[in-house]
Amino acid sequence: MTSLAESDNNWVLFRLKDQTFGLPVAQTQEMLVVPQITPVPRAPEYVRGVINLRGRVMPLVDLRQRLRMTSSLQDMDELVKMLELREEDHRNWLTELEASVREQRKFRLTTDPHACAFGKWYDSFQTDNLRLAGMLLKFDAPHQRIHAVGKEVEALTARKDYDAAIALIDRTRETVLARMVSLFQEARETIRKTHQEVAVVIDQGGRNLALTVDAVDSVEALDPGSLAEMSGNYGDLALNLVDRVGRRREGGAMVLLLDVSRLFQEVGEVG
Repeated sequence: MTSLAESDNNWVLFRLKDQTFGLPVAQTQEMLVVPQITPVPRAPEYVRGVINLRGRVMPLVDLRQRLRMTSSLQDMDELVKMLELREEDHRNWLTELEASVREQRKFRLTTDPHACAFGKWYDSFQTDNLRLAGMLLKFDAPHQRIHAVGKEVEALTARKDYDAAIALIDRTRETVLARMVSLFQEARETIRKTHQEVAVVIDQGGRNLALTVDAVDSVEALDPGSLAEMSGNYGDLALNLVDRVGRRREGGAMVLLLDVSRLFQEVGEVG
């Protein structure tokens, strides 16, 4: 039989960015993909609006925003915008390559696919989104190729074969660049279509509140000897909603434990 103390140490563990948080199992009702949201006038910025869950209307709190993190929606928009800029970089790169040939001057941009802004991002980017990760693999060959064209054009201009260099650039614009433009568009569409948050519904005395989280990891008991009052700072997070910390039994990773009563107090009577 599970003791009351052991039961009280069971937590729903979820992620916001790279940090793990916990909510008491006893006050967690369910987890679901964020449904349609109805905006609420004059609600706090971190309250996205209200949702209707089988006839129960409840506020939806963007927990990232409440903790002074960037919202996952903002992260998505920034990633989409970054890819728009990297697409424009490669259009401009080929334009500059052509101008350097026509003006018979040195090409000033990089021919190293790992040194351009997109290449640096591409080499370091990691994601749990398997569809996006698979889609991004399609960039490797055309991105390598378009930069290789820069070296081939430099070799042709060194031999003063300017017509051949321009012809190569024209073919590249119609083939490799066109393929990259299509991939950038596909990547942005994949990001928008696969962006998905989880709503965790919590309860206090019959009142319900939904919280947006990046992903739910598990339901587990923490190391009972690790539970302690929250003290000090933890980066730039707004931690007035965190009352304790604990550590996972396997690996010892820190978990920030949220105070459910404070979450309800802050939202008040919205919805």
